[in-house]
This record gives sequence, C-alpha cells and structure tokens, in this order.
Amino acid sequence: MSDCAGASGGQGQILSVLGLLKRKPSPTGPKAPFKQRFLAWWDGVELQPDDKPAPVVEAAPEPPPPLIKLEPWETPAIKVMQAIWGEGFDSPGGADFALELVKPFAINNSMSVLDFGCGPGGGLRAITKEFDVWTTGVERDKALAELGKLLSTRAGLERKAEVQLYDHENFVTRQGGFDCILSKEGIYKFDQREVILARLENNLKTRGQLTIADYLRADKTLVDDPLLKAAFGNTPPLWTKAEYEKRFTELKFDLRVSEDITDKYRAMALEALDQVTRTRDGKSVIRTFPDDFLKEVESWGRRIAAMEGGALKVFRFYGIKMGSSSLMSNW
Repeated sequence: MSDCAGASGGQGQILSVLGLLKRKPSPTGPKAPFKQRFLAWWDGVELQPDDKPAPVVEAAPEPPPPLIKLEPWETPAIKVMQAIWGEGFDSPGGADFALELVKPFAINNSMSVLDFGCGPGGGLRAITKEFDVWTTGVERDKALAELGKLLSTRAGLERKAEVQLYDHENFVTRQGGFDCILSKEGIYKFDQREVILARLENNLKTRGQLTIADYLRADKTLVDDPLLKAAFGNTPPLWTKAEYEKRFTELKFDLRVSEDITDKYRAMALEALDQVTRTRDGKSVIRTFPDDFLKEVESWGRRIAAMEGGALKVFRFYGIKMGSSSLMSNW
C-alpha cells in the first residue's frame, strides 16, 4: 500500500488505526480482533459484520488507563519503544527471536559472544541468561548504548552482558577475540559496510560463527525507490542479497544460510503493534505519549509498506570463518 510512504498521508492512516482501537462493538456483531482490523485497514478492505448477531450485554464502561510517570532515565520515546517491542528491544522479535538467531552457534559457557548493533541490549542479556555465557554488546547510537548499560546494570549483568558505545577507531583491537558474532539490524546503518564486515571477520576466531539479520534492497529495486526513501530517509543505499554474498566470499566465509525472513519479520512487527494495544500498560503508554506513539508506529508503517511493496527484504545470513582475509579493503 504505497500511500503509506507519504509522511502526511501516513499520519492520517495511523490515526485511523488508532481510531480502530476506540471503535465500539457493532450492535449486529462483536468487534473483530485488532490484528484483523489492522490488516484489513492495511490492505484497504472493509470487514463484513458477522452473520450472527451477538447478544447485547450491558456492561460497565471500562475506566480509562491511568497516565504514567517516567523514570528519571526515561524519555517518552524510550517508554514507547519499550512498550511496543519489550524491555531492552528497539525492533520486532524480542528475546525469542534473538535466541532463534543464535541457535546455529550451539553456544556453551566456554564461548564468547559479540552482539554488534545490540540496541538497548535485550538480546544480549537473553543470550547471557540462557547460556550462562559472557557477552559484549556494541551499539552505535549513544542513547541506546546508555540505555543498554543501565538495563544491564539493573539486571546485575553490567560485566557479563556489557554494552559499549561503538568506537570506529578502536573496534578492531580484539583480533580473534570472539567465538560467535550476532548482528541484528546493525549493518545497514553504515555507509562502509564492506569495512564493517571485515572488522567483524577480524574479531572472530578461525572457525568462528557469524549470524546477520539485516534489511536488504530487493534485487530489482532501484536505490532511490520511493518506498525505501520513505522508510529509511538518508540511510545509505541498502545492499542487495548478491552484494552481501559477494562480501562473505571475499572474506572467506563458508556461507551456510542465506534466507529470506521478510514475511516472518513483518508478522512479528504486526504482532507487537497488536499486543501493545491489548494490555493496560500499553494503553497507558499510548494515552500518556500519543505523539511519540504515533511517530514510532508511523515509522514502522513505512517499513511494512516497503516490505509489502516488494522493495524491502529482511534476510538472515549464517556463515563460518574459514581463514583470515588479506584484502586491503578490510581496513
């Protein structure tokens, strides 16, 4: 639904989504679940009322959810982000998705793990707790890195699930320091992705394992596609699957998995947007910070529009480092 790409039109459409949350049950039938209504709205179709009318039951009106107060370290944007995606996360999937991505690693507590682009560190801490393993998170965004540090400290994992701010000059100092590296939506933000991937390779031990889940440009999509421009703004042009695979070959990775997970990722995003409207805490966040909620949902609406328009893909890559590369472009 390409109309969602426009900023002004997108806000009106998201407002209509929020209107669905407030719609009262029809006297001729029960209200459809929000996810069904959201998908119908997204596809531009009208839901038909159920054939059988529901019995009319007088019920006391539900009191409005209470307004909430921020902790000293929180901002409205952080509160909304955590309400939608879960504590410590800034994108779909939560702990379950992070653990699924590292499943091929067969992690044991003798290993070391790097999470590159860890955001607020939710996946990092999930891995640490699940496998009793030492992990290091690196995050480019200063605000997310600070939030990750705070949440690791609150969880008693400030050392075992350490979050660091990305340092471009010193990132290559731990040559061969990690058994496994995970990067979830962490590479696409960089304009020199070939260098970043070389640095990740440098940080892996020989036979070390790398999993990347990232946004890609569909093969036949132009770099200036309007759906991608609307979704990512001034982010450097996304790579294609072929560009990723070429770089893995140059860096001597045995690439075992190159999987399109776009449909799964889209479903996880829609599920999170559904769930936040169902809980009292989620409703409180929406009521207290409506502008920040609209901004987050509108942003993800544009990404979903790019996926549904065929311009944007989400891929999972898994490979094993077979030997060190001597390419000058590594550095």
